Amino acid sequence: MRFALVVTLLALAGLYFWLFIADDLKRDADTLITQAGDASSPGAQIFFAMTEVNLRDRPSTAGSNILGKLPRGSQVTGTIQPGSTPDGPWLKLSDGNGFVALTNMSESRPPVLLKSLNDQPWVADGLIDVWATTLADSNLLDRLREGTKLTLLGTTADNFIEVKLADGRYGYLADAPSILKRLGGKPISIGFNPQTCALSGEIGAEFAKIGAQLRAQWEALEAKEYNSESARQKAYSAVEGKSKYMRLRRSFEGLSLTGLAQHYESQSLYFDDSPAKVMDVFRAQGFDIGRDGLFTGTELYAGIAATRGEGAAYGKTELGCGV
Repeated sequence: MRFALVVTLLALAGLYFWLFIADDLKRDADTLITQAGDASSPGAQIFFAMTEVNLRDRPSTAGSNILGKLPRGSQVTGTIQPGSTPDGPWLKLSDGNGFVALTNMSESRPPVLLKSLNDQPWVADGLIDVWATTLADSNLLDRLREGTKLTLLGTTADNFIEVKLADGRYGYLADAPSILKRLGGKPISIGFNPQTCALSGEIGAEFAKIGAQLRAQWEALEAKEYNSESARQKAYSAVEGKSKYMRLRRSFEGLSLTGLAQHYESQSLYFDDSPAKVMDVFRAQGFDIGRDGLFTGTELYAGIAATRGEGAAYGKTELGCGV
């Protein structure tokens, strides 16, 4: 009889525990998980830091304090705040540790960047695909038209370029080596003979345009009526021997060709690259160039050097050829 009473009391105690205490403990545990920033919180999403991101105590850059920093690649969980500020939308972290600007976050974990491109601006030179990730099964994020502006952030081990679009989205361009060669603009071919200073191909066509402009200028001077011979000579001397410059933005084997010039007895190409880099590229094309930048075995002057004087407004380096 006593044994049966003990069993009954234990059964009643167990029933009470499961009906009341266990339910309370479950609710407490769920509350702790939610406060800790579990991704199952209502509206919570997982994001990754694309750059080093400031963690702030308020959803604004104005009047807020920086609590810390999230390294690139950091995973966080939070809810996007309704509305937006002049800084754009913000993410409230589920762990209660602050806010981060959503413009610096992505839904995909970023790859390691082998080389930074220092936020270099680039204008797409044709139709180009932007992928959500560098994976083979990645979704197509966008298809950019020629003339679209974007920012190049860095290159990855699998030959992609991480980019930031004008609307703040991050994406990836395939075939990084090809794009890096075209950073200066649309590719152009340069046919150059240092023995004669002859320029052929597309670059030769550009110099032909300059030549046509100069001929038109002289024809206009010759056709003009002057009050005296001295007035004629004064008009001629104002243009005689003057250099004719033309700005250009094209790429050549990774170099940025930024200008051309036709001088009285010579021609110049201008590049927005260092003399050493320009020399290396032309050496790779098979030209014999000395350490002083001069093309060897020529009777005319042909050389590569830092720009000076008026030419400095058109580039950092000049490839000049003439007498």
